[in-house]
Amino acid sequence: MKRYLKTGLSLAMMMGLGALLTTPVFAACPEGSVDTNLFGCVSGENGDGIYLVLNVILTVMTFGVGILGTIGIVIAGIQYATAKDNEQQMAKAKMRIFQIVIGMVIWAVLYFALRWLLPGFQNSVGGN
Repeated sequence: MKRYLKTGLSLAMMMGLGALLTTPVFAACPEGSVDTNLFGCVSGENGDGIYLVLNVILTVMTFGVGILGTIGIVIAGIQYATAKDNEQQMAKAKMRIFQIVIGMVIWAVLYFALRWLLPGFQNSVGGN
């Protein structure tokens, strides 16, 4: 078993080292597109590629906040349900739920503020 573990670990280290030492090569982006390291060349119809990148980032962050908020509410609910007669643990669970709800409300306000503040953002992503 140790032999397989050592072999697997050494293979993983070699692959990781190979990935770190390689340099990615990209073709030049066409005119009117935005060159990003994460998404490659992103282009819109009228040179609005940056808005498409921002839309992806905002969407991923929104899903992340939603998933983390849901997990936090579930954990706080379990903490509240298992508190029984412990008032201190019930107060902690209530405070955690309150903080999660406040955080999600703040994220919603920031989300709509970003949608409103970025000029041309709504038009470039199909009117969303």
